[in-house]
Amino acid sequence: MIQDTGLGQEMFLSAYEVRNQDGSTRLESSKYNDEPISVDMSEDLLYSQHLSERTLVYCVSPPGETEWSREAHDIYKGSLEDQLSRLGIHENKSSIKDKYPLPGKQHTSAIVKFYNDMSETLRIGQLVEVIGIRGQNIPEIETDESSFGLASVLSGFPNTAVIHAIAYNSLDQATPLHEDLPDGSIETIRAELIDYIASVLGGDKLAAEFVLLQLLSRVTMKNRGLKIGHITININGLPSYRTIHENESPLFGVSNPVTKPLSDLLNSLNMHSVTLPLTIDGLNQSRFSPKSINENLQSGVLQLVDGTVLLVDETVLDEGQLKDTGVRNFQALQNVIQNQLLSYEFPYSQYNFDTDISLLSISTNNSILSNHCSVRIQPLYPLEDSEQSMLKLPKDKLNQFRKFIHSAKYGDYDIPASVSEYIQNAFVEERKKASETGDDMPMQEDLMLHMNLARLVTASFGENELSKERFEYTVQLDKQRKSRMKKQVNKDTMYMNK
Repeated sequence: MIQDTGLGQEMFLSAYEVRNQDGSTRLESSKYNDEPISVDMSEDLLYSQHLSERTLVYCVSPPGETEWSREAHDIYKGSLEDQLSRLGIHENKSSIKDKYPLPGKQHTSAIVKFYNDMSETLRIGQLVEVIGIRGQNIPEIETDESSFGLASVLSGFPNTAVIHAIAYNSLDQATPLHEDLPDGSIETIRAELIDYIASVLGGDKLAAEFVLLQLLSRVTMKNRGLKIGHITININGLPSYRTIHENESPLFGVSNPVTKPLSDLLNSLNMHSVTLPLTIDGLNQSRFSPKSINENLQSGVLQLVDGTVLLVDETVLDEGQLKDTGVRNFQALQNVIQNQLLSYEFPYSQYNFDTDISLLSISTNNSILSNHCSVRIQPLYPLEDSEQSMLKLPKDKLNQFRKFIHSAKYGDYDIPASVSEYIQNAFVEERKKASETGDDMPMQEDLMLHMNLARLVTASFGENELSKERFEYTVQLDKQRKSRMKKQVNKDTMYMNK
């Protein structure tokens, strides 16, 4: 993942002429390496037209990359660990820990040098595959040398690997799985996948279906800063977990045993998955938004690659007071949920960068975070048994699920004019009926939610065109959800009146 594009450019001599003993000259290339050029100024010819520029970019291993995803890449290209080992790229013990989004997680990093205009289309947070030549590790610079201004910006990255990029591929929407799904099997796979998800939710298939829809969510369109397509779902009613004795643990060191099976399940299905335990200490002591300090962009927890599934666990939320840092982190998380934007802090300014994070929140009561819809869980058996009840599936079946999710998530989608007209008429009729009966009046927000859910429902059935039947299926699905929420509100009201 591209973590920092702000390291600037580096001037270098791409070629120089060497005079042979017979008086002729030959052109020597010095591109794609960091070796100092040893020239005889009286014999060798240096021309300004060979003076070039290369862009320095700091890259890290993708945060949240799941084990199966790494193994799938290994099948086609050999073990990534073996390749990195042969290249001499290891986890740098002296690397800048503040430049990796997930504190305490193992990772590798490298400075990639991009030539010519290759860097013009690069963006922060982009997932790329680089084809290049391994350069020399950045040497350590003595303090007295750098104090005289002889050190470049790279002096802040001692022992970091260097790669000279010859070409690169953007891996947005890429998958390491290339097998096609069996013909006519979509609905069967869909039902089996819902059963798999339900196995860690106490057998609750309605909640599992909404989790599936969440996994298919992504930003499908951007219009003047408005993001369309993304959705955040909250599953509530899960047991809380007291963390009072774990306050000294790192941000990712807290885990609710009841919700861990759901985290493990998401890891088994998605290429990039991160579980964020939301605690007061975690909010107060971490940094969610990247921040530039001394021209060095330090990472934030939310600097993730597009398509990452982020599970925010509120069941570990304890009592306490948010400090200024905690408030900023909470606002950053809200900004991602509502607008799919992440603020980057610079000394005299603040810029928003686009994100595409699929965010699922789980909580004991109503979520403190914004969401598009909430589902009250109704387990058929104790959630404490989720670890034992989680279905153990063979690799082939899991790969089917992974391919199914990827294909549905990034498939085409269209709404026929006739269906659009049907939906509008149905909405008008529903409002008219509610006005006559005194029921809750459907609002514009309800229609927008149904349209968004209908796209995900259609995709989950392997279809790319919305039909009346799928829209009605969506409406009924949402009615079941609302019925649960209404019953829970009534229960809470009765409890408060006792």
